[in-house]
Amino acid sequence: MAHPCRFLAFAALFTVSACADTDQAVPASSADRLQARGPDLHALTVRLLDVGQGDAILVQNGGSTVLIDGGPRPESLGRHLEALGLEGGTIDAVILTHSHADHYQGLRELFATKRHITVRYFWENQEPSPNITLTTLRDSIASRIRTGSLVYRSTYDPCANGTPICTVSLKGGAKLHLMRPDPDARGANNRSPAIKLVGPDSASFTMWLAGDAEHQAIDWFMSAAEYQRKPGMRVSVLKADHHGSCNGVTDAYLDVLQPSLLVASLGAANEYGHMHDQAKATYERHGIPWYRTDQNGTITLRSAGTAGSAYTVSVERGERNMSGPGDRRSAQAECFGM
Repeated sequence: MAHPCRFLAFAALFTVSACADTDQAVPASSADRLQARGPDLHALTVRLLDVGQGDAILVQNGGSTVLIDGGPRPESLGRHLEALGLEGGTIDAVILTHSHADHYQGLRELFATKRHITVRYFWENQEPSPNITLTTLRDSIASRIRTGSLVYRSTYDPCANGTPICTVSLKGGAKLHLMRPDPDARGANNRSPAIKLVGPDSASFTMWLAGDAEHQAIDWFMSAAEYQRKPGMRVSVLKADHHGSCNGVTDAYLDVLQPSLLVASLGAANEYGHMHDQAKATYERHGIPWYRTDQNGTITLRSAGTAGSAYTVSVERGERNMSGPGDRRSAQAECFGM
């Protein structure tokens, strides 16, 4: 009998599953099984790269590499690509959460001729933008689509079949559930998709990443989208929405996610006052410690991916629960009363 899901395999490096039921296991091909051997097969590494005021999160598992956003500057992402030995290699999937420069500008470095990097899948929301640098990035993507080397998807229809959730299965057994954002949400931030990263051993590591989602999107994830029910929202680690802004967290959101750790991507002494005092107070009220790239540098989360293992956290400097010199209380109306 035919499988009810449609699978899109690209070079046997990972599988994209267009399943309505994202909790269903994704079978590996025989080629996948042959390549997916070795002592570190299941090891999962997540790096929140220190790229300044922006997001750039690198996920690696069993030979698969995924990049979620690229930060605000190509040269900053380029330094990380060099340091991690990714030049001349392959990035299997890139997810651009929304059309703000602090998330997409650095991605132009992936397509720079000097880098010789292959990108296999690219997701974004495809919304029109007058920004010439985003147009340049999209031109680079279009060029690779024409050669057949890259598959392009909209986050509004992540598996190109009308289902709201698309599952990307990495070589070592980790999965990313890419969830459609609310297409009617106000502003680009609220049109960030939610991503749930599930380690090879789901009891050891899970992570929630939702770009710059604000209160409207957060409420939608938990209500109309029913992501609490499927794929489920409880996680080990939360990547702070909107760089630790108070409009990126609510008590109800943390009650549902129940993370044991929060990590935030932001720039030192940024002009927005991130992390906002109200956000930090909310995290503290729920007993959630945090690390932040402006004070701790690149934050690296590692999981062995085997039953009973624990994940570890390492930072380049500093301690947890640090404040930054530019942190302040926000005067945004949606943060009153927090």
